[in-house]
Amino acid sequence: MKTVVLVTGASKGIGAANVDRWIRDGAFVIALSRIKKTLELSVKKYPKGKVFPIVCDVTSPASVEESYRIIKTKFKRVDVIINNAGTGYFEPIEKTSLEHWQTTINTILTGTFLMTKAMLPLLKKSKKAHIFNICSTASRKGFINCGSYAAAKFGQLGFTEVLRDELRPMRIKVTAIIPGAVNTPFWEKQASGFDLSKMLHASDVADAIVYAYTQSKNNLIEEIVLKPACGDL
Repeated sequence: MKTVVLVTGASKGIGAANVDRWIRDGAFVIALSRIKKTLELSVKKYPKGKVFPIVCDVTSPASVEESYRIIKTKFKRVDVIINNAGTGYFEPIEKTSLEHWQTTINTILTGTFLMTKAMLPLLKKSKKAHIFNICSTASRKGFINCGSYAAAKFGQLGFTEVLRDELRPMRIKVTAIIPGAVNTPFWEKQASGFDLSKMLHASDVADAIVYAYTQSKNNLIEEIVLKPACGDL
């Protein structure tokens, strides 16, 4: 029986790398992304029947619920959820608009909550359920000009820790993935000065997730911290 993997923010970066890795490993991937055109372009390279794209805004309860109904009807269960959808702005707190603050919190923190809560009934039907939340080194350390992002990521890691303990009795595993800088399109809209060549690759994150999932049922890797070999950038 194929592993059914749900990935949010699936059209680029870490999300797209996970779609690619899991498909290569023989899983069936449900790819969620907010922008239809970008999502369609990202999955068209795969053979028919390997990936099932769904347009979903993780900040919208109605959109998440509709995705749940579609997935429940077609697949009946979900084995893996990778909560990857994210955004962020590099700006001092003094200049952070309420719109930027709310967009960041809603996408990273509220989106993780909404998707996880909605999909729990389908995870409970899996014999090997696992939730991976893509956190960040900014989940543990605030970086200058990253106020809204750090707030969202700190909250996401805290949510992950609580979720892990609540789901232990159900045998649903929960792992926090905590990467440093990853070379993804996220950096395209940020200020220059970052050396992309020294960053992690998105595929490094996908490889770590697959590694954690393939552990025995008796072993839970609670956190994986990934950093560029050269250290923090």
